[in-house]
Amino acid sequence: MKHKFIGEACVYCGAEATTKDHILGRKFFLIGQRDNLPQVPACRDCNGRKAKYEAYLMTVLPFGAKHPEAAKTLSALVPGRLEKNHKLRRKLEKGFSESGGTSVPIEHESLEALFAMIAKALLWIHYGVRCGTGFDAIGSIFHDQGEAFFRSVIGKGGQPVKRDFGDGAFSYEGSQATDCPEATLWRFTVYGGVSFADSRMPGTASLAVAVTGPEKMIQNLRYRSVLNDPKPPKPGRNDQCPCLSGKKFKKCHGSLTATGSADHPLWFERD
Repeated sequence: MKHKFIGEACVYCGAEATTKDHILGRKFFLIGQRDNLPQVPACRDCNGRKAKYEAYLMTVLPFGAKHPEAAKTLSALVPGRLEKNHKLRRKLEKGFSESGGTSVPIEHESLEALFAMIAKALLWIHYGVRCGTGFDAIGSIFHDQGEAFFRSVIGKGGQPVKRDFGDGAFSYEGSQATDCPEATLWRFTVYGGVSFADSRMPGTASLAVAVTGPEKMIQNLRYRSVLNDPKPPKPGRNDQCPCLSGKKFKKCHGSLTATGSADHPLWFERD
């Protein structure tokens, strides 16, 4: 581990850092594009969990690549990975066939979890702030019609940043809330902007976003995301709340008084 990270805390969970982690796995990129990727202090548990998300996504996402090196990325990086994962290969082949040769299936949970972790890393890299106790992150994919709203929101933040790695293989932009250092908004573009679709909802979705901020705000965003699902869960009063707060539904979002809206940074609120 690099000396500068010794004694640091993991940017993902706050535990003692025992290793280092690139903001995105080096094998997402072609050989020759893997140098100078930013690194952060991490514990082995978080590093391993993030690596699992990356191993899956670096195999699936190249099928939707649009950046200049899209064809080379698919042919050079993916076949060998599928040879080592026959179960995933069969799943992708089946989904490709069922779609009429237009798409492959993807587990969006892995994508959103990875984006949330990357957002925590970028919060530390660009703003020197950790997503510590009382704060969290969430990642999500939105339909393209949300672009205008995203632009209006990110424009309200301060200290904007923008970076590109691997000639379009991975880029991001973000800004920080003016009233809460831990609150940031990020937009990610992987392989030139992979488009996602859902048979239950019209249109395509390529707006990959992550938010860091107060835990209550993130829980509310997570609950809103659950409600927007075409088939949202219907938790009982004594079930765990879908916002992942760890509380019973009746004590959290099942209560009319548990909105938590007063704790939201205004930057993230619709006018």
